[in-house]
Amino acid sequence: MKQVIGAQHEFHDKDFVTAWAERFVPTPERLKLFNVILSELNSHISPDGCVVELGIGPGYLAQHILRAMPALQYYGVDFSAPMLVIARRRLSAHADRITYIQADLVKDDWWTEIPKPVNAIVSTWSLHDLGSQQNVEKVYDGCLRTLEKSGVLLNGDFIKPDKALHEFEPGRFEIANHIEMLQRVGFNNAECLLVLEEEITSPTSAQNYACFKAVVDK
Repeated sequence: MKQVIGAQHEFHDKDFVTAWAERFVPTPERLKLFNVILSELNSHISPDGCVVELGIGPGYLAQHILRAMPALQYYGVDFSAPMLVIARRRLSAHADRITYIQADLVKDDWWTEIPKPVNAIVSTWSLHDLGSQQNVEKVYDGCLRTLEKSGVLLNGDFIKPDKALHEFEPGRFEIANHIEMLQRVGFNNAECLLVLEEEITSPTSAQNYACFKAVVDK
């Protein structure tokens, strides 16, 4: 029987979330993803633009971005109340520039709580936890609804490698499927910028992730 690559989370449990956040401190490889996202933001939006993060989690990416872009306005969305508590604490120095929204990305119309215009939407290691390609596509559609013309979506998430030797949980799927879904919901410009920590033979649940970029042209 093939190994299934994935992870089980209890993000509504305070103790689980606290321990998970402590283990998930960004490594040098993961900081490469943060820096790619930051570079794209600097290239595509104004310094005082508006960014929405889907699945803000413990606030590591938000901290990286807000420190580098001191005039930015930020919205952090997460369904986990314990995660939002940790994010608020980590990002307290930026409290006047960030708004927190507790929402289920699949069940709730999260974009209705965010004032327009939104210049960019970012996410890291979150959407795969929605459990299916259908749910990820629904979120991609919500991103298109939210972004202004020329706005950019940057999603860094776990994938299933094209030459995978193992089974992967349903939320982790091939790069080509992500690109097709982004195009299907209406993004005309979608691409994979890079793949990090690629491991085919003996992957862990923390390896094999890619950064997707999609630009609105509507």
